[in-house]
Amino acid sequence: MFRLILVLALLWAVSAGAVTIPQSLNECNALCTQYFPGGVPATPPTDPVTPPSGNKIFPHPITFERSTDQGNGSAGILFRTLQAGSITYVSVNGEVARQGTPYKGAPVFLLTKSGDQYARPLSFVIKMADGVTYTAKSGTAGETTGPVVPGAYSHSATYTSYGVRNRRQAWRLPQKVSVYGAGPVKFSFASGKTFTVRNTQKNCRDREDTCNRDSRSPLYGFVWKPGIGPNGEGDSDTGTSDGKPYLHAPHGDGSKTVTVQW
Repeated sequence: MFRLILVLALLWAVSAGAVTIPQSLNECNALCTQYFPGGVPATPPTDPVTPPSGNKIFPHPITFERSTDQGNGSAGILFRTLQAGSITYVSVNGEVARQGTPYKGAPVFLLTKSGDQYARPLSFVIKMADGVTYTAKSGTAGETTGPVVPGAYSHSATYTSYGVRNRRQAWRLPQKVSVYGAGPVKFSFASGKTFTVRNTQKNCRDREDTCNRDSRSPLYGFVWKPGIGPNGEGDSDTGTSDGKPYLHAPHGDGSKTVTVQW
């Protein structure tokens, strides 16, 4: 590119009547200096924040959402424990996020694609308002939502389905819901799909954000029943036949195993 600029400059000089052609590298450099006294501008970096050499780990929890209403279905990053304005810059896998509308006073940043389109582990660069820059990485290769800072979950167990029920893989978990606490609980299917139930005491279907039925959801068919209430078919009936949690994989997901983190 630099040589092309030089050639164009020489052609312009010749067309203007100047016929002097540099005979040495020094003369060539001197000629370029006439047209570019400040030097050739450097190519701007794609990611303007350079991660610190000390690899300082971000000390606050991060929630990475597969989709948000603000981003018209694109991924969002929420910093629940911080105040709006405390973060000035966020990038994920090298893509710079734009600031969204704060959620309950917490900073929100938006990306351009849905969360499942970003390679795992997710790599974050975060710059605070005080000028300090941090990095963070998500925990597992299959993670698409929920807390991504290592250590967010302290327990993990993997279970095998007991077969296909209602055209989906199904599980009867061996422990009562009290073992998993109030939530969140993350379910990672062998296919790589994940679903985070934020309130374990209620039924949850199809959508992570509302737990409501939605046939358009990419996780349509997911069912969580905690096993603590009336054993019926209604959406508000949280009971199960054995008094323990019941789980369905989404439609079309043939996973035989699921890993539960809480």
